[in-house]
Amino acid sequence: MRISVCFTPQDYLRQTFVGGHSAVVIDVLRATTSISAALSNGCQQLIPVATVEEAQAKKKNYPDALLGGERQAMLIPGFDLGNSPFEYSRGVVDGKTIIMTTTNGTLALKTAEEATKVYAGGFVNAAALSDRLSAEGRDVTLLCAGTHGRFSLEDALCAGLIAERLSGQAKLGDTALAVQAMYRDFRDDLAVRVALSSHAAYLVEIGFAADVGYCLQTDVFSVVPEFCDGVITG
Repeated sequence: MRISVCFTPQDYLRQTFVGGHSAVVIDVLRATTSISAALSNGCQQLIPVATVEEAQAKKKNYPDALLGGERQAMLIPGFDLGNSPFEYSRGVVDGKTIIMTTTNGTLALKTAEEATKVYAGGFVNAAALSDRLSAEGRDVTLLCAGTHGRFSLEDALCAGLIAERLSGQAKLGDTALAVQAMYRDFRDDLAVRVALSSHAAYLVEIGFAADVGYCLQTDVFSVVPEFCDGVITG
């Protein structure tokens, strides 16, 4: 079992894969955290799409679905939900289909859809996800969604946590060793140091400070969101 890390979707597209592998898409702030929250609160399925127009078109096939997502971290006009995990509460999403488009996370999921298995991960479900990957024993690529195609600290640190959890049975590649070392250095004051990252600082600036704290909770959900045949279930 080998673990590697791609820091952006573009890095993933440059890889050559031999044999089957699982891809874990990580968008800590906030898409994969909100996906885990939605499924933990009874959402039936999520359908990730790339664009606002695609989401609106897909809605015609799912008239009872909720539209969720963001642009520039803000609610998209005409959508039911933004990208805050607080919005994906049981009273709102239980039994629902959600069509979601976000700036980074849903694009990363679509990028990885040809992998043998595609999962959505974050700090909030790291234990459950690590247990699943360990049981499967397949090579794993941790795909950080990044921000606008650039490196994101929080995604890399989450990849480091998962690499740390799997290190006892897996061979870590160079990138996995790097994020493991980063996580070990940051873990004792994770919230304080992630708050200095560019995306976290932006979310705080526009009023989503509570979201940052929510997304840095570790192992609060037992769900493992899986993306298969165009839908995410858990």
